[in-house]
Amino acid sequence: FDYRMNQHLNTVKKNCFTVITFVFLLTGLNRIHGQNLTSNLDHLKLANAFFVGSWQGTISNDTVAWDCQQYGNALVIDVSTIIKGKKSFSYVMDIGFSSNDNKFKGFILYQSGIYMTWIGSFVSEKKLIGSYVRNFDPDAVVAKFEIVLETPTKLTINNYNLDGVKTGEYDW
Repeated sequence: FDYRMNQHLNTVKKNCFTVITFVFLLTGLNRIHGQNLTSNLDHLKLANAFFVGSWQGTISNDTVAWDCQQYGNALVIDVSTIIKGKKSFSYVMDIGFSSNDNKFKGFILYQSGIYMTWIGSFVSEKKLIGSYVRNFDPDAVVAKFEIVLETPTKLTINNYNLDGVKTGEYDW
């Protein structure tokens, strides 16, 4: 009985060691990969190229306009809907950048007081990816998005659910 028990314990120890090693390597490589992916990019410069200025697009048959201004190292975006030539304010989005984790933090505030938060970063000079999260909690993801700068005058915003299924595509 003792011999079989020792054999079993040795097998469990080996399996645990293998799993722990695998998890350690996986998380370590993921961190290294993530650092290489974004640390060489000038995020603030890219944000200015992507966002600053005026953009216009169509969402659900409505024309949506966004006007973005730089505010130091932050961005302020006013978003309006244009219906029959009349511009109506929709929401404001404030975006800050954390150099600690190379991530943007966005706060979207609607007139009703409802708000959304997001966290994202550039993965290339032409693409920003992010997650809509609850109260800036990176573990409370409710949806994902990507913004792709197709040309200097065209960008596309894609939204995805948690399963990775595209739920919207918007050209600006």
